[in-house]
Amino acid sequence: MKARSIVHYTQKMDASKKAKNVSAADRAKQSPPGVLHSDGGKLFCTSYNITVDHYRKLSVDRHLDSSIHRKRKVEVQSNAALSKKQTIVTSLFQKCTENREARNSLNFDLTEACVCANIPLETLDNKKLRDFFRRNVANGGAIPSSTQLRREYLPKVAKFQKQEIKEMDC
Repeated sequence: MKARSIVHYTQKMDASKKAKNVSAADRAKQSPPGVLHSDGGKLFCTSYNITVDHYRKLSVDRHLDSSIHRKRKVEVQSNAALSKKQTIVTSLFQKCTENREARNSLNFDLTEACVCANIPLETLDNKKLRDFFRRNVANGGAIPSSTQLRREYLPKVAKFQKQEIKEMDC
C-alpha cells in the first residue's frame, strides 16, 4: 500500500513540474548558439543529434552537463562532417510538398497556355518537345502525358477561366 501511494505522489509531482507553455524553439533560444536546435516542435542536441525533453529545463541542463555530451561536442568541433543537424520526417514532407506544388503549378500553367493558344494537348507528347522541356524548363521532366493533363488539369483550367469571365462581367 505504501509503495502505491509513493508512485502516485511522484506522478503528481512530475506532472506539475512540466512547463507546458515553453516550446522547443524557446528552449533552443535559451541555450548558446549552435548547442540546441528545434525542428517540428522537438528539441535536438546539435552535437549529439538526439532529442531532448524541452518541457523540463533540468532535463536540458542535465544533458548539456553530461560527460557524453561534452565528449561528443569536442568530436564535432574537431570533425565538421559530424555536425549534421537531424531533421524530422515532417520537414522532409514539407520539402516534397513544395516540389509537388511547383510541379502542379507548371502543369496548370502549361495546360492553360495551350488552351489559350489553341494548341492541342497531344502536341506535348512529341518526343523533341519533351526533350526540350526536360533540358530547359525547371520541373520540365515532370510534365505528364496529354491524357493526364486533360483528365487532371483541363477541368481546373476551365473552372478558373469561367471564374475570370464572371469577375469581368461584374
